[in-house]
Amino acid sequence: MVDNSQIKQNLVRCNKIIEYIRSNINSGKCKTCVFCKELTNLHQALICLTESLREKFPIEAEFLQGYLVSLVGVRTINPYDFGGILAVVNMISIKYERYATTLNKVNPTIKKKKIFISHASKDKALIQAFVDDILQLGTGIDANDIFCTSIEDMAIKNGEDIRKHIQENIRCVDFSFLIISKNYKASEICLNEMGAVWAYDNNVKLYLLPNTDFDNIGWLYNTRIAEKIDNSIALDELHEQLQKYYSLQNSSIKNWSRQREKFLNEIKTIKL
Repeated sequence: MVDNSQIKQNLVRCNKIIEYIRSNINSGKCKTCVFCKELTNLHQALICLTESLREKFPIEAEFLQGYLVSLVGVRTINPYDFGGILAVVNMISIKYERYATTLNKVNPTIKKKKIFISHASKDKALIQAFVDDILQLGTGIDANDIFCTSIEDMAIKNGEDIRKHIQENIRCVDFSFLIISKNYKASEICLNEMGAVWAYDNNVKLYLLPNTDFDNIGWLYNTRIAEKIDNSIALDELHEQLQKYYSLQNSSIKNWSRQREKFLNEIKTIKL
């Protein structure tokens, strides 16, 4: 039987190797020298982590198992595969923390948000339309109940610990939205958020932007059912779910239909 300390030790080892690879990529140092040795080290570390997870975290162990083949006999790694490994290891780290401490104590200074939106900053224009037309005006969700890093009034205030603030908000929300796009998959920050969202599993909703295909979302496709954000039926279902969950009565059917169509027409004009 694997004890908790062994899982923690393997997580620390994997995170150190991942961080070393990331720092060398960002610094512009010779990738060949780094990848030759460190990808082999990462492969070995992930094998150890996978084995130690099988009893307590079998689903996460299966996720990691799928990435091991991408590290066999290679000198470089596909950025999407590396991003996927990063997201899964981050997810495991958070789930392990929850498991080890039994109960997480929520920071009482942070007001609970109802909805967390994980998205790429480059997709801000479309996210703004989604928040305004669908969540606020169409459904009746108050702006103070939405955490969205790209929208000034809903984001992190200057001087706050960004990582801690995001983690606390993800932990507390009722719903987490992953707005997936090509920009999202290319963002290290987004992949970290994805891992955290998956770890807390607070009514995760997956939406793909119009320029993103279902076969581009990797292991997400096998884990949750994703919807296209420009699908009117999917938006109607979201509206109904949120209205029922929060017992909202301030948006009439007529007003919702108008806001939904406004959003669908608006996103056609947004360059992605």
